[in-house]
Amino acid sequence: MSAIEISVAKPPISLSPPWVSLLHSYKSSLKAKNRSLKTISWYMPILQRFFAFHENQNHGKPLNHIGVKDVEAYLLHLQKAIRWEHSPKMKPNGNLSPFSIQGHARTIKAFFSWLVDQGYLEHNPIAKFPLPKVPKKLMPTLSIEQLKKLFSALDKSTPLGARNYCILALLLDTGLRISELANIKMTDFDSMMTILKVKGKGQKERVVPISKFARKGLTKYLQHYRPHLYQGESLFLFPKSDGNHISNNCVQQESRRLAKKAGLSGVQVSPHVFRHTFATMYLRKGGQSLALKEILGHESIQTTEKYVHLQPADLLAQHEQYSPLSELLEK
Repeated sequence: MSAIEISVAKPPISLSPPWVSLLHSYKSSLKAKNRSLKTISWYMPILQRFFAFHENQNHGKPLNHIGVKDVEAYLLHLQKAIRWEHSPKMKPNGNLSPFSIQGHARTIKAFFSWLVDQGYLEHNPIAKFPLPKVPKKLMPTLSIEQLKKLFSALDKSTPLGARNYCILALLLDTGLRISELANIKMTDFDSMMTILKVKGKGQKERVVPISKFARKGLTKYLQHYRPHLYQGESLFLFPKSDGNHISNNCVQQESRRLAKKAGLSGVQVSPHVFRHTFATMYLRKGGQSLALKEILGHESIQTTEKYVHLQPADLLAQHEQYSPLSELLEK
């Protein structure tokens, strides 16, 4: 008598309460993959909000029955919803931006991909759901004139001034993220301070070159000014009075104070704007996209290529040189 194989189909996964335990599992999975706490704290409320919406709309519709129409309904709901009350960027009666709504869709798609990978679903019902389009924006950057004003406003003869000079110099020289800069340890440099080892998103390590111009300021800061800021032994390049590293908020506040002192108005001055400025100028001066990708720590070249755009001044210079009218009138 031949053996008979019996296949038992998995029961549908209902939205409540099992989706709560699925989110806990997903959170644990993200932590195991070394995803940042910032990323996890962004994902979880979005997914909770998504499932709460569908639980209210569909009264416990099975998870494996959710499809494109359900995601579309949720995104339409978000377009009319006001910003979350706990959001630090909330405006009175303001709606979520197209970028935020796209972020919701991206997060939901990532979760459903994980469900398939983990065997909770046989196939991804929203795999082909296109992300909502967002308006294209020019990334804010600083001009050479604005940078000169910022650096001129620094008093490098004081310990804090020398420290802040090194902070700005490193941001402009390397394009580091604010958290990467704040967490730099003395042991992250090679012996000649030409290479910096950086832990980026997902704890991924990369090496970032340091120019001779940045090294000069760093050397002076370490020899003459850092001991005045912290007299004990600290692992960090930029220590606080307790020996721990400076906070992201400290770097942001110093950037804003310096912008005000330099008389810059109507322009954003922040570590992230320095990152944009570095990337844009690097490419403008002839740097290669692949090298820039490694320096910035991007996972894909597509992310880096967002910087391959021309500012209005670049467009004008190109137009002056290549306009067909110049061929006619310059002769």
